[in-house]
Amino acid sequence: MTDRTIVIGDLHGMYNEAVLLLQKLQLTPNDWVIWCGDYVDRGPENAKCCDLVRNREQVQGKPAGILGNHEDVHVGYRDAELDGRQLDTSRMPPTHVATRTQLQPDHYEWFKSLPLYIRIPDHNAVVVHAGVWPGRAIEDQRARHLLHIQTISPYVFDEDRNALVPRTNEKSVWPSKVPDDGQDWRFWTQFWDGPETVIFGHSVLTKPLIADRVIGIDGGAVFGYDLHAYVLPEKKIVSVKALRDYGGGRRGKDRPDEIQTFRIHDDVETYS
Repeated sequence: MTDRTIVIGDLHGMYNEAVLLLQKLQLTPNDWVIWCGDYVDRGPENAKCCDLVRNREQVQGKPAGILGNHEDVHVGYRDAELDGRQLDTSRMPPTHVATRTQLQPDHYEWFKSLPLYIRIPDHNAVVVHAGVWPGRAIEDQRARHLLHIQTISPYVFDEDRNALVPRTNEKSVWPSKVPDDGQDWRFWTQFWDGPETVIFGHSVLTKPLIADRVIGIDGGAVFGYDLHAYVLPEKKIVSVKALRDYGGGRRGKDRPDEIQTFRIHDDVETYS
């Protein structure tokens, strides 16, 4: 029997913060913990974060993690190596190079085994990494949307039908790169109407997004902000502050001349 279901945002190598959060949550063996993906890159303890999630799977006897876009990238690196292709590390982000020095073959195999989503049937919820395309069942979602989706324009006005119809172009862009084409571009959360509540990470938010059908919990801890957990059935947020900024100031209001915020849903903003 599950006491609580606890969903935790992007770790990005922040093992110490993850341990602090788990201690604050006072976990029991009957709690079901699910991480939103992106266990690696930017932070210092990438392999240890992966092992933390894997160990929790053993304790609870249930899946504890889904695939994030950062794990997906590292699977690509590994597959390229196994195919005999030479990787040009000078063209990789330095944090990816650092992560690769920590990962072992079994970590890559674990990445490949990770699901793209985990359902929480008792609460009519589903955990994904980035989000979902509206009007489409979870099982039919495209991997690129589950791993990357942000701002979209899913409908276009059909003059012949005098109605909005689905677009054939399912492009997704960062909020800072919305095309000026007269289309209705909004963050995907504004289009999703269920039936499930979608709990997601990926996009760094200025505060947790808590709405009827969408829960966003990436607090940008790796950039010196907060690591969030969303706890069911209480529907509450439990957080710890990052011990430092591991992202080199790449997000946040400390650099207002370089960093912009974009309102995406109600009073919640994300960063450029």
